[in-house]
Amino acid sequence: GTKAFSKQRDLLGGSSGLVGAYATLAANLFAATALFGALQRASQLQKLEEGLLALGASSGLAMKTLSQGLVEATDSAVSLEQAMRTVATATSAGIDPSELVRFGQAAKNAANALGRDLSDTLDRVIRGVTKLEPELLDEIGVFVRLDDAVEKYASSIGKSANELTEFERRLAFQNETLGQLENKFG
Repeated sequence: GTKAFSKQRDLLGGSSGLVGAYATLAANLFAATALFGALQRASQLQKLEEGLLALGASSGLAMKTLSQGLVEATDSAVSLEQAMRTVATATSAGIDPSELVRFGQAAKNAANALGRDLSDTLDRVIRGVTKLEPELLDEIGVFVRLDDAVEKYASSIGKSANELTEFERRLAFQNETLGQLENKFG
């Protein structure tokens, strides 16, 4: 055992080589962990893309094209991955796909004006609109009240607020949010 230990010590470079061996081991572990993380993210992105294409096929929408349009609308400040997630969330919640570029541009303008992170701002806008949560929008200076938006929209189409469907109520909130974003930050 002593002879084997002595050979290991010599291979590691004597007593000071233990630190070097530990550093080499740590570097290799770090590289392996980083590689695993990169492969995992690539796999998630591939699954996201496959899901987006399947959703597009069933809905008849060019989801990947919409995602690329959102990336362009934000001057590539959001990644294609985030754009694909945003498009999937927004379209499945009923947001008109033709409005996604406007939402992207409005979020970019708001983020620039407020000195905020664009990814977070876009996420707040889309989640606020899809979940009808004005609290998410308040933090970026957009103050939409559902009842007020519904009343305004209902009168614009000649209905009372009580006659609106759930889809129309969501559309009212979406329109008011987008209108405020464009008025304040356009």
